[in-house]
Amino acid sequence: MKYLGQALLGAGMPLLLLITGLYFALVLGKYMLRAPRKCFSALHRGGGERGSSARALAVALAGTLGVGNIAGVAAAIAAGGAGAVFWMLLAAFVAMPLKYAEITLSQVYRSYDAEGRPHGGAPYYIKAVLGGRLGWIMSVLFALLLVFCTLTLGSLLQSRAAAEAVSGVFGVPEAAVGTVLALLAALVLLSGSELAERVLSVLVPFLCVGFTVAAVALLILRRAALPAAFAAIWQGAFTPKAGVGGVLGICTSRALRLGVARGLVSNEAGCGTAPTAHAAANAKIPAAQGLWGILEVFVDTVLLCTLTALVILVTAGENAGAGVMLAISAFGAGLGPCLPPLIALSVFLFAFATVLCWTHYGIEALAYLTGSARGKRLLILAACLTTALGAVTAPTLVWGATDLVLALMTLLNLAVLLVAHPTILSETRRLFLS
Repeated sequence: MKYLGQALLGAGMPLLLLITGLYFALVLGKYMLRAPRKCFSALHRGGGERGSSARALAVALAGTLGVGNIAGVAAAIAAGGAGAVFWMLLAAFVAMPLKYAEITLSQVYRSYDAEGRPHGGAPYYIKAVLGGRLGWIMSVLFALLLVFCTLTLGSLLQSRAAAEAVSGVFGVPEAAVGTVLALLAALVLLSGSELAERVLSVLVPFLCVGFTVAAVALLILRRAALPAAFAAIWQGAFTPKAGVGGVLGICTSRALRLGVARGLVSNEAGCGTAPTAHAAANAKIPAAQGLWGILEVFVDTVLLCTLTALVILVTAGENAGAGVMLAISAFGAGLGPCLPPLIALSVFLFAFATVLCWTHYGIEALAYLTGSARGKRLLILAACLTTALGAVTAPTLVWGATDLVLALMTLLNLAVLLVAHPTILSETRRLFLS
């Protein structure tokens, strides 16, 4: 299983993501280029109730942002040099139309429960787009895979990285870190989805702004080193070393969220997870909500990951090691000993937000499978248990299984996006040419 997952996530998956992203960029790009004011206006309105669109964005960002945005960049730089940053940025811009497309579909094919609340995501539009027995089978398969990722990617692996950061800075036992993280998650999740959404709508912007301010302050202090950092990124992008590192950066840029060099893409564009959050937004025009997905990719990769890369390059240089502690020490080197504790706490809170988000994804997938809220509390407890265990686990085998699951989810989702491209194009015309 481990080697099959690695094979799927080697050269094939990044290439497929790039080709599909470029296809949608060519098909959809002309509309956004011809009507930039319409795009910003739609973002401002949110296609309906702006508050619900912003909350959906916060929930989705909680799933894409995480410890990897702080630590995973270092892994890509260490493996391929500063030039790997160039390729990750290029991949992010290609990923934007993918995220836009899948979120638009989630709005088109969402459904409502007996209380009038919207539900949607990849399982819903997979069933609708493929139709018949094939659509039902593939949608059930995707939902099952999403539940699996809730217990591994969304809890166990997040807890492990958070425990490394907090234990490394404060000396707290890793088991204690995992236990506290699990208890906090249980407290919020068992209180209902509305509380989780409110927590994420406050916590995610706070973490983003705080991290951005700290990074910008460091870069201002080290501004004399910025030209050399940019030069290293540009020159290194076209060397053989950067070619390898750039591919690694694209292949494993999901590690920008998880803190290790593996996965799909840090912004999750193409794998069909974020549409679960965006389907709940009260957007009057589906494509208007899709625009928030573009912003999501920008914040996750173009902004936060680039800032992290520059912080590492102007302080530690590109020949240092990788990992959570490298990024934390880089902030300490630039801003003094008061920063490492704050960054370690940020890593913990990023992990907490991700656990909340992915458990929500798992609950929605389970509801799709059962047709009701049955099993919700059991899934929450399972997610909290894996969160507690993850802090003291070396999840090598779990990573192999998770890589394979993510690859299968992405293959299925990309295929459906291509089949549904007429619908996506029609909704885009409806937004930009109306």
